[in-house]
Amino acid sequence: MSHAPALTDREMTAIGKALADPRRFRMLREIAVAGTLCCQEMRATHPVSAATISHHMKELEAAGLVEIVRQGKFALLRFRQDTMQRYLGQLTGAFGAPLESCDD
Repeated sequence: MSHAPALTDREMTAIGKALADPRRFRMLREIAVAGTLCCQEMRATHPVSAATISHHMKELEAAGLVEIVRQGKFALLRFRQDTMQRYLGQLTGAFGAPLESCDD
């Protein structure tokens, strides 16, 4: 069984930055719950301009958290569960060990 390669420090940082924006975080959660969403559906639930949604989706795509699939004039947004699982696994591995007390 082959494992996906580890995310680089740059990829880990890009994901962290993408998730740090509250609106983008909510948008990603909405896509994750649905699995796949049309951009029009995103516009219906977020009262911002199409350009703002586009910007956020490009940031999420650049971080590897969503895949944008074009179907004619429509864009479908797909959650990249594999990337999120790798991110969370590496984050837990990096910070999951108990910290030693400074009081010792």
